[in-house]
Amino acid sequence: MSVVTLLLVNMLLHLTAGVCLFVAGRSLRAGAALSLWGLSNLVYTAGFIVLVQRPSPSLDAYFSLGGNLLIDLGAAIAFLSLHRLLGGSRHDLWPLLPAALLSLAKVAFTLAVEYNLSLNIVLGCLSRALLAGMGSWLLLRRAEPWLRPAAWMVAGFQLLWVLLLLTRVVWQAAWALRPDAALMGSLSDPTSAISLLLRSVITFTMTVGFLWMISRRLEATLVRQATEDPLTGVANRRALWEKAERLIGSAASRRAPLSVLMVDIDHFKSVNDRWGHGMGDRLLKAVAGALTDGVRTGDMVARVGGEEFAIMLPDADAATAAAVAERVRAAVALLQVEGDEGALSCTVSIGHATLAPGLPWERLIKAADEALYNAKRGGRNRVEAAAAPVA
Repeated sequence: MSVVTLLLVNMLLHLTAGVCLFVAGRSLRAGAALSLWGLSNLVYTAGFIVLVQRPSPSLDAYFSLGGNLLIDLGAAIAFLSLHRLLGGSRHDLWPLLPAALLSLAKVAFTLAVEYNLSLNIVLGCLSRALLAGMGSWLLLRRAEPWLRPAAWMVAGFQLLWVLLLLTRVVWQAAWALRPDAALMGSLSDPTSAISLLLRSVITFTMTVGFLWMISRRLEATLVRQATEDPLTGVANRRALWEKAERLIGSAASRRAPLSVLMVDIDHFKSVNDRWGHGMGDRLLKAVAGALTDGVRTGDMVARVGGEEFAIMLPDADAATAAAVAERVRAAVALLQVEGDEGALSCTVSIGHATLAPGLPWERLIKAADEALYNAKRGGRNRVEAAAAPVA
């Protein structure tokens, strides 16, 4: 296949991917990363369009330089897209500076000396290899566990692209200072054909991989919204009930105990009335954090009402449940939430109950609720146990 044909194939691939991904990203509420990936493909397309323009021999060098600079820009936008998707820090953006300097070096050499195709290829490939390599590092280091299969596939193709770019650098390095390399047309580059052919394959596979990552991110978001309390970040009532049904069955088969704590913030209405709902929300987050820090590994904290939480304790008998309840009660009593009018503190009342194996979850939660009301009636800021194991 000729270089012109391969350029057209790459142009169409990038144009199709760019339009589809950019439009899809703009239609999604959290599609900024997808839009950036689409934009990078559109910039690549513009670069290829400029590369194939030949208005006059005297302008060939400048069109070749301009097209390659646009491709450099597309690589930078693709890196930003991965950075946005993976939530990278500002420190992770450092490759943009050396990549930009390599691109500017092409401009400076062309304006100060002459246009040299081999030198431009070397500098451009180094710039793109740096960005692709650091994009792979982000994918391998920053991707959450549930995103890793898709992220590692994209990282693999990114690293393959880095290898191809560096191979081209080695090939062209021997040509960079040759006198006959000056003002060579970009289409006469002997490494262009194989590079463009492999680029078309990698463009397609990386686009599929990026869509896979986006779909995994959306799936995780939906799961989180269905199972997590949006304010405090702990589980919601639905997630607690679903897990409880599974644990009840497991406890019955192993004849193991299962306990639950019902936790209620004392006088929470007065907090909202005096301090405002914003301060009330901050207090809820602080209490949820204290409860989460105070339980054992494997326990589950959930928000089941406005100021009410439940803590499920697998393999916990009444004595263990009482110890955990007292620990989290004391931890909450030490909380200090800073507000405009000073520091706010609170206490919680806790009821706990332990279920005999094989009996319904509803019996357990009802007994813990009754124990909670006894704690309220007994003066608050205290722990009360159900009268006996629920049977």
